[in-house]
Amino acid sequence: MRTYKISANFPFTIPLVFVAVLSAAWLILNILPIPVEGQLEPQWLNPVIAVILLIPSGFLVYKMHRCCLTLHENDLVYTPLLGAPRTMSYSDLQKISTGGKSYCIYTAEGKVLIRFDDAFTSDASEIVTFLKSKGVRAEL
Repeated sequence: MRTYKISANFPFTIPLVFVAVLSAAWLILNILPIPVEGQLEPQWLNPVIAVILLIPSGFLVYKMHRCCLTLHENDLVYTPLLGAPRTMSYSDLQKISTGGKSYCIYTAEGKVLIRFDDAFTSDASEIVTFLKSKGVRAEL
């Protein structure tokens, strides 16, 4: 019994990680007693802004890493960006659309469930073959 895991691709992952790293560095530089030029006045405002940037960006980076679709033999589990994981059956999927080396899985309501491609997903062609064997319609 083989299990496949598809991680979602988000276009804003790299900028969000960049903001999280910069805000963490800003927070560390403001907590350590190192004199840094260009700090805002009053001094307490610097760590407050760094924390305000760090908490949401860190939370979203964690949630984006967690967002995936796991295909099991009899069912699939979709873990969205925000919200609880959902267990679905293969009859809940309408189609898988292929465009070059990228793929898009649609629900029965016609909404996009997840997008993935060959570059970031290992065994993408095997996943498409597995979904076809489960009765999911493929479309070019």
